Amino acid sequence: MELVKVTEKMMMEQDGKRVGGDSDHWIYLTNLKAYNEGFLLGVYLHFPFDEDELAQAYQTICVGNEFVDEFGYSYEEYFITDYDVPFSVGEYDFPQSLAERYDGLEEYMSYPDEVVRVIAKHQGESPIIYELYEGMTDEERLGYILVEEGLIMVPEHLRSYIDYEAIGRDHAINTSGEFVGEYFVEFL
Repeated sequence: MELVKVTEKMMMEQDGKRVGGDSDHWIYLTNLKAYNEGFLLGVYLHFPFDEDELAQAYQTICVGNEFVDEFGYSYEEYFITDYDVPFSVGEYDFPQSLAERYDGLEEYMSYPDEVVRVIAKHQGESPIIYELYEGMTDEERLGYILVEEGLIMVPEHLRSYIDYEAIGRDHAINTSGEFVGEYFVEFL
């Protein structure tokens, strides 16, 4: 293995590049040793990414045993300084774990980020997502959805007499769900 001496110029040229998938969600992976030396050397690692793209990100920010400073000490450590994903990320989270978490949420990425955040908090549970109507209270909108989807049976000729708000409120109270913008997300 040939050692590569990391220079200030190299750091300046590599900082801020984009690696990984094609989504708008990313983590900013930063070289810890360079940061402690006063240089910001990081890469925007976009989701979803695979092992090869992660290796490319490490290579871009000079993390690995082959990268050394002027004294021969390697640049081995990284940390996450910023992120834009719909779940919490810690400074020292493993990128592979974050990629797996993102992959587990990928089918919900067409929903607004705030809906995905709620689903991420309940990862491992099965969500049911109701898109609510506009122009009513949240509970009333949920009540209409429950009746229209046949989850609460009401004969057609009695529907104008129903208190949809009470139906929605009772359902929201008695389930493990929450209102999120124009949606009600319930977990089984």
